[in-house]
Amino acid sequence: MKLSVKQTFGIDSDMEVDAFSKKNEFVPEIDKDYKFDRDTTLAILAGFKYNKRVIVHGYHGTGKSTHITNVAARLNWPCIRVNLDSHISRIDLIGKDAIVIK
Repeated sequence: MKLSVKQTFGIDSDMEVDAFSKKNEFVPEIDKDYKFDRDTTLAILAGFKYNKRVIVHGYHGTGKSTHITNVAARLNWPCIRVNLDSHISRIDLIGKDAIVIK
């Protein structure tokens, strides 16, 4: 289904974005009081709409993860948070393939 960015996020834009019609257990709860930053929200939505990568960056505690989860909540997108730090390895994140020769 398509949703209006103007109605869904309160941002003056004619863009429509894809959303799922139903929630699942991985869709975050909506924070009705969350105020969306226009430029960041449009960049995130355009990235997903046009299959482009978007990097959301900033100091810790500035709301990067909160912004993503609030976008996901309104579009019924499943979202799992993974904190990347020096203790995370590729195997932790992706898993490990084992080749078995028969």
